[in-house]
Amino acid sequence: MFTLEQTEGLVEDIFRTELVKQRRDILAFFDTAEPLVLDRLPPQVRQEATRFTGAFFAFEPAPFATLPELALQACKAYEKNQAVYLSTSGSTGAPKQVRYTREMLEIEGACVGGHFKTAKRLVTLTPRQHLYGLSFAVMFASYYHIATVAMAPLPLQPWPALLKEGDVVAGFPLFWEYFLRAGHTFPVGVTAVTSTAPCPKGLFERLQKAGAQRVLELYGATETGGIGVRDSEDAPFQINDYWELAQGVPPRIRRAGLAGWTGFPDEVRFVPPRGIFPLKRTDRLVQVAGVNVSLERVEKVILQYPAVKACRVRLMRPEEGQRLKAFLVLKEGHTAAELPQLRQFLISRLSSHEMPRAFTVGAQLPVGPMGKASDW
Repeated sequence: MFTLEQTEGLVEDIFRTELVKQRRDILAFFDTAEPLVLDRLPPQVRQEATRFTGAFFAFEPAPFATLPELALQACKAYEKNQAVYLSTSGSTGAPKQVRYTREMLEIEGACVGGHFKTAKRLVTLTPRQHLYGLSFAVMFASYYHIATVAMAPLPLQPWPALLKEGDVVAGFPLFWEYFLRAGHTFPVGVTAVTSTAPCPKGLFERLQKAGAQRVLELYGATETGGIGVRDSEDAPFQINDYWELAQGVPPRIRRAGLAGWTGFPDEVRFVPPRGIFPLKRTDRLVQVAGVNVSLERVEKVILQYPAVKACRVRLMRPEEGQRLKAFLVLKEGHTAAELPQLRQFLISRLSSHEMPRAFTVGAQLPVGPMGKASDW
């Protein structure tokens, strides 16, 4: 498992993801159109991507001249450790490292692959250092010996020509929304998979109308692994077989044969015998283009700006866009004319996913008739 070729692809995705962060480009998670040339990358990108690679494979990277050399070091580290360390988004502070042993990864790959046994090719649109991309591009592919290709999630590519019968395409809701807006259709026999964020209402049906033979949604989290799958937005997620279930209030799960129960990443409604409907995040985390973002963290950073007295951050409504928005109450003597300076203050402190797209200034935070926080 984890051949040198697969490890090289994973390390490339780490570098491309870090480059995207520096460019603050929210849609292009990684751009496969151009080869990576280390000498042309900003030093900060090289430093952070190298550090992340070492953290992922649990080794101290030695000085290197090429990506293949770093990938070789990573591959040897995996052979020694038989585990990798997946990182959470870090939106709530320091990223958490979650250890996945070889056995755990094999279980993930076998479980994912069990839903797509007739697949001829895997097409992954998500970086391979994330559990979702890793499960498809490495684990599923290795377990079932299926060809895999990583493509950039750029909606204006000629997707009807790039995809072919028997493909399983691992995408995410924001990409599928842009895919459909561009008027693309699927060739015969293509399966569309979505994960990392809840599906917008009607997405299943619209993908099917565009010609997808099958649409599946996967549910899980870095901290837990894959939890369940469903083939209709009206159906509950069916919990994967490798989870034992405790039907309490709230229900809890644990990997079969292991000690220690854990909660779901969301509040859920249990549907016997093994179904769940996720209701809402339990930790004020929201999804922005497939990345967990802590609203509380963003608010704390905004409040560090001297002119801001109070603020509230939330997701935009669907008709407003796909980003965050912020409502500000400014201190006496300050006006909305200072917003450009506030944006400059935030740009070095927030990631592109955390940066609010729109700012509203008012005398007090918005509340509804019952005194509860309301939208604006």
